[in-house]
Amino acid sequence: MSIVRSMVAPRPQAGVVYTPREVCEPMVRVALGPLLGGEVPSLRVCDPAIGEGAFLIEVIRVLAESLAMPRQRAYRLVAERCVFGADVDARAVAAAHVAIEEFVGARLPILREHLRVGDALTLEWPRFDAIVCNPPYIRQELLANKAALRAFEAYDGVADLYVYFIELALRIARRYCFVVPNKWLTAAYGRPLRALLARTRSVLGLVDFARAFPLFADADAFPCILWGDTAHATDHIRAARVTTAVTVADALANPAHTLAVGTWHIDDPADAALIDRLSRTCPPLGEVVPERPSRGVVTGCNEAFVIDAETRARLIEDDPAAAALVRPFIKGRDVRRWRAAPIERYIVLADRGYVPPPRIRAHLAKFRSALEPRPIDHAGEWRGRKPGSYRWYELQDPVGPLAKSRGPRLFYQDIQTTPACCLDESGELVPDTTVWILPTSDLYLLAVLNSPLYAWYAQRRFPPALNGAVRPKLEYMRALPIAQPGRALRAKIVQLVRAQLRRPTAARDTEIGELVCEAYGLAAAERALI
Repeated sequence: MSIVRSMVAPRPQAGVVYTPREVCEPMVRVALGPLLGGEVPSLRVCDPAIGEGAFLIEVIRVLAESLAMPRQRAYRLVAERCVFGADVDARAVAAAHVAIEEFVGARLPILREHLRVGDALTLEWPRFDAIVCNPPYIRQELLANKAALRAFEAYDGVADLYVYFIELALRIARRYCFVVPNKWLTAAYGRPLRALLARTRSVLGLVDFARAFPLFADADAFPCILWGDTAHATDHIRAARVTTAVTVADALANPAHTLAVGTWHIDDPADAALIDRLSRTCPPLGEVVPERPSRGVVTGCNEAFVIDAETRARLIEDDPAAAALVRPFIKGRDVRRWRAAPIERYIVLADRGYVPPPRIRAHLAKFRSALEPRPIDHAGEWRGRKPGSYRWYELQDPVGPLAKSRGPRLFYQDIQTTPACCLDESGELVPDTTVWILPTSDLYLLAVLNSPLYAWYAQRRFPPALNGAVRPKLEYMRALPIAQPGRALRAKIVQLVRAQLRRPTAARDTEIGELVCEAYGLAAAERALI
């Protein structure tokens, strides 16, 4: 059965999704399988974020299967002795209690003790045989009280809340199985968790569903399923990256790859070997271009600062001094291969500490109520922009040096479905925050960032976005291996890129891609991977 459409319905609370049986059951079987040969009624299984009780119902079903007694009697015995959980939402706990009683077909007053209302990360817990959980996905900076999180070894100031649930399982349970976003595998905030899991050597399996299809309807979650056993250290992890529609049960049953503990990229062996070679033999982009890329401009009120060609012409006609502040404004969707798309969109680049000419100021004054920064002590609704030290006629955030520079540079998208890097020869374009600015006009780099080899690498090393896209976040982009070809090959690539900038053709695009592979020294078998 395909799981493309049937995964979950979103919970009413932010950051939380409910989990259906197609996901719960195989996760529960993975977590409990090795425990079923013993005294089943003595097992203790916990879901520390129970929602409506979906995991606990599957725990009851799976454990009861191994008992030699009538089904309903087995359900009740397991429900009364084996299932525990918590949730911060009292309504969720009550709903879980009712759902379990309906499934068992009996009143279960003991659940009032076993299902607790409270923050699982701060509760006192006994030891459990297993934890199975779909924890909330909430950035901790959105939480009112973060002090308790600092006691976790996996603590990071911007980590998602699910990170701490995984550490909780390491503390209080033998076996565990979680469905969580895969971002901990690559994000900077996941480093402490990755180090903890590598040190404890408890992870047995990892299956990444992020690039296959949306497991969570209406939720940008990019999920993976992680399981392990704290009682048995291992040096190898069974792993898979799912790219086709399969059931969760099949995906968890047959992970195709083996990772060494501490290695969190799930690659085919041939892919892993090529990436390893490129990383060892080519300097990273951060060394080739030492100045850091930066993102574009935040206005806080596009209605005021972003204008059309007619408004620009009128402002400059009334006051020629306005021309210095009004520049073409490029968005991510305008970034194309080689050159940006033609645009007739402009930005009033009113940076901090600069009083704009009277005509510009008069234009902005029409939007003043929407431009005023909210006072720190203001309570209630506010029509204007966020608090800050800027004046009403200034852009909300300071304009970075690269954004206001008039030097030639490269632009690439913050979310990429295919390679799309363009040259701004004039230096006049100003990007918004969906565009990254690379402070170089190197045409060889432009070729690399538009190549199939770059696309292949990005799909394997950059964080995923929706619909198969990737996000070339700063630390990953700066780690991109950049081959250093000989003078003749570099000159040939640059010559072709110049021709492509004048009049792009598909044939020349292909030729440039082949020469980039040559620059990286790709053998025939390696080129076949791309």
